[in-house]
Amino acid sequence: MKEFIDQYPPYQIYLTLLLALCAIVQLVYWLRYGRVATHRHSLREPEGAGTPPVSVVVVVADDPEYVTEHLPKLLTQKHPNYEVVVVDDGSEIDLTDELVMMQAQYPHLRFTTIKADPVFRHSKKLALTVGIKAARYDNIIFTDADSIPSSDKWLSIMARGFNGGQLVVGYTGIQRRPGIANKIMRCQRLTTSIRYLNAAIRGHVYRGIYNNIGYTKRLFFGNKGYTHLRMTLGEDDLFVQKVAPVCARRTSVMLNPGATMRQFQWGGIRWWRAEQRYRGAGFDLYPGRVRATVFFELLTRALLIAATIALGVLLPPVLWIAGVGLFALRELAMLATVRMIARRVGERRILWAYIAHDFCAPVGELFHWIGRRLRPSQRLWI
Repeated sequence: MKEFIDQYPPYQIYLTLLLALCAIVQLVYWLRYGRVATHRHSLREPEGAGTPPVSVVVVVADDPEYVTEHLPKLLTQKHPNYEVVVVDDGSEIDLTDELVMMQAQYPHLRFTTIKADPVFRHSKKLALTVGIKAARYDNIIFTDADSIPSSDKWLSIMARGFNGGQLVVGYTGIQRRPGIANKIMRCQRLTTSIRYLNAAIRGHVYRGIYNNIGYTKRLFFGNKGYTHLRMTLGEDDLFVQKVAPVCARRTSVMLNPGATMRQFQWGGIRWWRAEQRYRGAGFDLYPGRVRATVFFELLTRALLIAATIALGVLLPPVLWIAGVGLFALRELAMLATVRMIARRVGERRILWAYIAHDFCAPVGELFHWIGRRLRPSQRLWI
């Protein structure tokens, strides 16, 4: 072995070792992410458990189109006992007439209104708190006017998470549209979701997603509600981190194509970057363990790619073949895991786009972080 090593310059040996180390770390990450693909909540449900009653809370503001066209998708869910609570959050357009008309057709619809105040502004957290207080049931699923359920079984699947759970975490994908921009958005959403879904399954929950998450009234009021009240976000991550110590082992992760929400794509890449800059603003407040895990995964991925490229240029064939073999092994593990997870959450036809996204993500995340630092979103504070 020593004779074999001595015939190569030290930098070639170090480069090969770096590549091997990064490949092993990446394989460990993707083997752990594999739990998302194999997770079954039904194994945790008490024997004979039914579908618990549930309230759905959705905040609407100046969006009559959502009320008339998309709200019926919440009101026609196949669930034996539920209500939908609409919170009209200071709309300049009066939505009362439309909601009253819908109540005649859907008696399980209820709504409440927060009047706009030009002097005292408030965040969405106030509207959500009003909706929680108005809800009849202890189990509450939250969604948003920017998304719709992928099926009429969405609520019944999500509600089962309350069988043994206080916190219910689901998946929201970007609606499918033609074009490469849509595939980029869907790949980025899937990547982010794999991280927090895996953490929740392993008992280290740190976030959900604001338009497909649920928790009980008891959990909410027992922990004195939301934090960071001047921030316009945090109801799906900062609040979850606050309650994680008491519900980490009572968190249900619901993965099913029928339980997926689809978020509307309101624009192209420019819109998506602004959305990422806004939604990612709370990341700096995450626990150090979470930030370190994400950073280390991105760093080892970037080093693996860079080392593989350098290996092809600087190393002799024997080491080159060994290095490419390790890189290929990592890619196969990643593709197999992503394929299985994508099926679980109803994502289709993004596997080849995911390969390109996987290569570019470390640099993209770096620029995204720099952008948040240099130009924070104007929507972040009230």
